[in-house]
Amino acid sequence: MGMDSASKIPVALALLFPAALSAQQGTIAYTFSHQYDFEVPEGWEEMMADSETGTVVLHFGPSGSLMTRAPDKGDASSGSGGRMISDRWLRRMLWMKRQSASRRDQEIVRDTWVSYEQGTLVETREFMGRTFRIAGSPPQYAWRLTAEQAEHLGRMVIKATAEQDGTSIEAWFTPEIPVSGGPASYGGLPGMILVLSLDGGRTQYFASEIALGEVDAGLIRAPEDGDEVSREEYEGIVEEKLDELERLNRRRGGGRD
Repeated sequence: MGMDSASKIPVALALLFPAALSAQQGTIAYTFSHQYDFEVPEGWEEMMADSETGTVVLHFGPSGSLMTRAPDKGDASSGSGGRMISDRWLRRMLWMKRQSASRRDQEIVRDTWVSYEQGTLVETREFMGRTFRIAGSPPQYAWRLTAEQAEHLGRMVIKATAEQDGTSIEAWFTPEIPVSGGPASYGGLPGMILVLSLDGGRTQYFASEIALGEVDAGLIRAPEDGDEVSREEYEGIVEEKLDELERLNRRRGGGRD
């Protein structure tokens, strides 16, 4: 986890932290990483990345939050050992990603706006090169609080776990920031999520910087880019396109990674 050694504490005591109003708004930067579902061909490991990384920024206040991706600095991707890869191998890796029939390889969450007061969510997702804007209600996670405690960026965090649509979720949240938010659509805990891990670490959000204080209200607003679709319409498009990719891969003899 990259955090201090965990210890056991009673959860009831852990949640009795005094919460100052100033801790209810601010900005958190997270390092984001995603392990590709397609396999890097044998012998290419030294030259090709097996994951993508980036930075997302979460602006939050007592009534809502907006997560957005930080501008791409144009740096080359790095492989499993942190080695930089050339443009040639980057292009080949991107081609392999486009052929993958894995949803996680084809989908990028760009912006996520959550209204805590209204119980609504608007997000933009990029799927196979097309941007969609989806409105609805935030997911409800059946969190299980644990007694595990650690420290992250100088703040006490507590571990919680959940499972949603076959995805295992591990979150470390801090009651010292008394906002039920987190990266993307994740939230609903008695404190801000600072570290989030999906499917055993294949996707991770890791808070790297916290700046508490007043946030310009104009920053926390619903995104407007993308083709507006309902959640049901979007899920139908994703299923159809992934099925097409899978059939195409079978005809090519590649199968599904």
